[in-house]
Amino acid sequence: MDRDEMIRLFETHRAAEAARDYDAILATFVPDCYLETAALGLRSEGHAAARAAYQGYFTAFPDLQPDDRGRAFGDDVIVVWGTLRGTSGGDWLGVPPSGGTFEVPFANVAPFREGRMAGETIYFDLATLCAQAGIDLTAIRSAAASRAGR
Repeated sequence: MDRDEMIRLFETHRAAEAARDYDAILATFVPDCYLETAALGLRSEGHAAARAAYQGYFTAFPDLQPDDRGRAFGDDVIVVWGTLRGTSGGDWLGVPPSGGTFEVPFANVAPFREGRMAGETIYFDLATLCAQAGIDLTAIRSAAASRAGR
């Protein structure tokens, strides 16, 4: 895909995330996509697992919103960075909400294949997010490790 095609598809993806339109989000991905959260060591593979991961994030942080500040391109990949903001408003991996807010730097890496996003990996500082939002870091790490089968 060329740069303009990647930008258009990524912007479509971001708009679907903002609308919490899971079908539209998944339409931007190939069927065997992945959603990886590096800070948690979690990777969801395929549309059903990616949908569940998105639902989990948007339940935990109902107002979750990335503020994209920059992007870079490689062969069939876009990297986007900025600030991720949200409020702990629901259970996250089984850990109760705190009601606290966070604002942390993030980076997303999204490779492309067959005219769609192959997946997305998000990087952020989990300890800072938890400290700002008042979420128990040890409980989140434990829940993520259990979910990952570690």
